[in-house]
Amino acid sequence: MSWAALPTAIADPGGELLERLAPAMLGTLRADGRPRLSPVEAHLDGGTLLIGVMPRSLKARDLERDPRCTLQTMVGDPDSAEPELKLYCRAVASDGAPAGAWWTGRAAEDVLVYELGVDEAALVEWNVDRGEMTVTSWSPARGTRTTRRPYP
Repeated sequence: MSWAALPTAIADPGGELLERLAPAMLGTLRADGRPRLSPVEAHLDGGTLLIGVMPRSLKARDLERDPRCTLQTMVGDPDSAEPELKLYCRAVASDGAPAGAWWTGRAAEDVLVYELGVDEAALVEWNVDRGEMTVTSWSPARGTRTTRRPYP
């Protein structure tokens, strides 16, 4: 599913997080099945979520072999109450790069651009004062649902 088709309860705050908290962490699957985590910059181009990777990188090899991946915003301070965006995706090679993205002006052989189709998504928000976390999740099978629970 494209970014534009995500429910606004996730897409609106999630898009702001991706732009503000760059880089995000990309999880891919190595050839032996173990996970690999790599920092990437994600960009929204209209209703499309894009990432750029170096063509000779291990994450590029991972995505060529198996397009399943996870993209998550990073949280630097666990007490900051900064929301977290978690996306479970499939990467598809894109033939174009949007103007203004970090890879603009680079030679085509220096960057691979992937569009991330979202299979599932979750936005985790924290209310530190009340000791409560709110998870808004979406999947095609379950739709959108929001749960609240105390933490830790």
